[in-house]
Amino acid sequence: MKIKPYVLEETSDFAVVFKPSGMHSVPLKPKSGSTLLEWYALAYPEAEIMHRLDCETHGLVLFSKNADSFDFFKEMQDNGKFIKEYSAVCKNSVFASLDDCITAAGFPPSPVFSGLSPSSDNPFVVESFFRPFGPGRKQVRPVIDDGKKHHETAKDKGGTYKTEIIMINDNVFFARLRRGFRHQIRCHLCWIGCPILGDSLYARQDSCESGQTLALRAHALFFPDPSTGEQREYRIEPLH
Repeated sequence: MKIKPYVLEETSDFAVVFKPSGMHSVPLKPKSGSTLLEWYALAYPEAEIMHRLDCETHGLVLFSKNADSFDFFKEMQDNGKFIKEYSAVCKNSVFASLDDCITAAGFPPSPVFSGLSPSSDNPFVVESFFRPFGPGRKQVRPVIDDGKKHHETAKDKGGTYKTEIIMINDNVFFARLRRGFRHQIRCHLCWIGCPILGDSLYARQDSCESGQTLALRAHALFFPDPSTGEQREYRIEPLH
């Protein structure tokens, strides 16, 4: 049965909405059809989507419902106070090598992690700049130098994009983003040798079953309430 979008919670200022896999967050071109933004705008035409999930990724998305809340959330995003948590079922349960990636082309040497298991207070941080890669620029690749070799290098406010791995439970990785880039978690997990199951772009083709859903879920959002300043937390069950 096809899963439909639904509203998890809403106030006069914002709404937290579930996006199913296979649905685009926003129109890729005018009148592109049924996207999450178009679906929610049927009820609230003034709503603005505050962040996007890949079409294949499912989970929670935040909408602002008025101009004041939009400006507030943009400021929170800029200041790193809008936090998203993801769960991903990966092929490997330990940091491996690029042998499990679709190809090693374009990837710099993988970062090495050691020491204790990651936690929310002491995460493993995978960080890089990004650049588009491959036919149709459908993929991205990490960039670890200052970007001078790649004129299209994307930077996060001049610095690196960071994926914080806060827990590993067997082959399920829990990651936290404060700001993000297209395919960031998918690319970063592939880079450290742990591609996500069902990822037809970054995992080896022989590891993807036909019709398999990308095992990546945005399962939690954390942000201050624009009216009260109270910290809000919204969760659905993570992948396991």
